[in-house]
Amino acid sequence: MEDRILGILILLVLLALETGFLAWSATSKETHGKEKSVVRIILAGLFGLLLFTGALEWSFRYGPLALLLGIQSIASVIALLREKQDPLIPKKNTLGYVVRVLLIVVALLPAVLFPQYEQPKTTGDYSVQTTKYTWADPDRKDAFSETGEVRSLTVEFWFPQDGAATYPLVVFSHGAFGFSGSNYSTFAELASNGYVVASIGHTHHAFYTMSTDGKLTIADSDFIAKAGEINEAVGPESKEVVYNTTREWMTLRTDDIAFTIDTILSASGSNGAELPFSLIDREKIGLMGHSLGGAASAQTGRERSDIDAVIVLDGTMLGEEISLENSAVILNEIPYPVPLLNVYAEDHYTAAIEADGDAYDNFAASRNALCAYETVFLGAGHLNFTDLPLFSPMLAAMLGVGTIDERYCIETTNQVVLEFFNSFLKDAPAPNIKSEY
Repeated sequence: MEDRILGILILLVLLALETGFLAWSATSKETHGKEKSVVRIILAGLFGLLLFTGALEWSFRYGPLALLLGIQSIASVIALLREKQDPLIPKKNTLGYVVRVLLIVVALLPAVLFPQYEQPKTTGDYSVQTTKYTWADPDRKDAFSETGEVRSLTVEFWFPQDGAATYPLVVFSHGAFGFSGSNYSTFAELASNGYVVASIGHTHHAFYTMSTDGKLTIADSDFIAKAGEINEAVGPESKEVVYNTTREWMTLRTDDIAFTIDTILSASGSNGAELPFSLIDREKIGLMGHSLGGAASAQTGRERSDIDAVIVLDGTMLGEEISLENSAVILNEIPYPVPLLNVYAEDHYTAAIEADGDAYDNFAASRNALCAYETVFLGAGHLNFTDLPLFSPMLAAMLGVGTIDERYCIETTNQVVLEFFNSFLKDAPAPNIKSEY
């Protein structure tokens, strides 16, 4: 049985029981309260047994269901102790059925939307440890703040547990409406193979960020609206709006990345640095990002001299557009300075060829780079390069995935990422990256 259908199966079983109880009461003209109470107590016990045996993995997805079954079982015990059978009132019985069905649907919604799944197994020798920090940048006001607060970022780390050496640093930038854990399996794979990974939660650009003091910040509504407008923009008259808007986003993102790197390097360079900073090899830094995060990572690779390699996961390298003249973008002709890997979804790659040909930002950058690799995942969609298709197949299908097997895509992506960084951050042989997967 696939883990992803467990939530749906439990939902169907509970709805079938409630419907059966309703039909039984309607035909027999009795409430059958005792029988219902016994069944609900058994259901709570069975749910607990499934959790205990590991058939169901305890997590947030089963919390509401556990609460509902717990309350039902307590109420059922009380009803059995009363030993009094209430008379059947058809309207009351039907209303109770509707309420219980709604409660069951709500309680199982997390399990249906976010089914339990098996994380891709890491291939490295290290166990992986995680932590996170929230830092405020005293030199920048937060443009999204209405009270003049400085910009604050929460950064999550994945690193080798019990590491006894220093390891390359990889900084990740998520896409628009992504979050710092969007590529959890990639981060764990890198950390297990001897990397320190820092994933930035871009406050107000992320679907949500949670600071270390528990402050929750969701995506800014104006940013969401502008992103929608950009995606729908067509025609020459819209190019200036798109160009100026994406400049603002890129500036925010590259400043976030630069601040994060500087803060990490400062912490790692101090005497008695704590984990994970004491594990960082300050001379080996890679950048990686998905979508808009890939664009910002690539631009940071141009702007900083301490970056050794960059990976763009299905993003357009907007930083290559250095000006706009007569509704046409002018691309940077200076060779891209560090090893670059562009990973494309097939639909993105095909659309870029049809729209811009060799003049597409990424193609031009790769062509002029000192060292560049490109690969296309056939049948992949934009979100196949995140863990979302594993974490929530239903949401991923709504937001944009392809026909490729989601586990194959992310696991292969993780191996391509590892091989590329091993080559340019650990001096391994040149990566053997195929043109297509």
